[in-house]
Amino acid sequence: MTANLQAYKAHLQAPWGKLQYDIVFAFLESLKGQKILDFGSGFGIVADFLAEKNQVTAIEPSSEMISERKQNFSYEQLHGSLNLLQTFPDQSFDVIICHNVLEYVSDPALYLAEFSRLLKKDGKISLVKHHEVGRIMHTVVFENDTEKAQQILAGEEYQTHSMGAAKIYQIKEVISGLPLEVENYQGVRIFYGLQTNDYKNVPDWAEKMLEMELAVCNQSPYRDIAAFQHVCLAKS
Repeated sequence: MTANLQAYKAHLQAPWGKLQYDIVFAFLESLKGQKILDFGSGFGIVADFLAEKNQVTAIEPSSEMISERKQNFSYEQLHGSLNLLQTFPDQSFDVIICHNVLEYVSDPALYLAEFSRLLKKDGKISLVKHHEVGRIMHTVVFENDTEKAQQILAGEEYQTHSMGAAKIYQIKEVISGLPLEVENYQGVRIFYGLQTNDYKNVPDWAEKMLEMELAVCNQSPYRDIAAFQHVCLAKS
């Protein structure tokens, strides 16, 4: 993965970048007193949010992102990737967070197998992933890039705004043979990814859009056309 961290930082400062995290925070805010692993923790935004009420271990392969991580609350930050996961004993965590990471690895199933091993019985995995239908709609409507949309449709790699080449994976394929099942899923960026950015600088835009996104995030067909999906996997 070749990331453009400056572009990613700019995205995080924009109203639509902040809104995506506010949506995810709403999904995770009920977690309390849990032992949590945040894999691919980036700038530590989710790890820091969860660390207020949970014991959090964060793993990130980018030393540059770690050096600029957010830390208002105490959590353990480690530098590494799959090899570091393999050093933890079985059933180490109640919850594993993995948001927008597995699109950028060669074999997502290897990571899910490790997550399954590391989860306690009845543990949960919180995945945020690119969603094929929503990504294609966003690419055609908002970006007006039909060539890129055809790449996504064909299951090929495509370039993202700031994180380099990505490839969409299918949940059923990556958890096949593992003691994991989809418990629930929500849509993320259902509406606002299709809007012109002119709308998004209005002072109360983010508040109203957050309310709208959360109102339908658990409902089909809205969650099935989102650019991202938050998938909750449970270990049986």
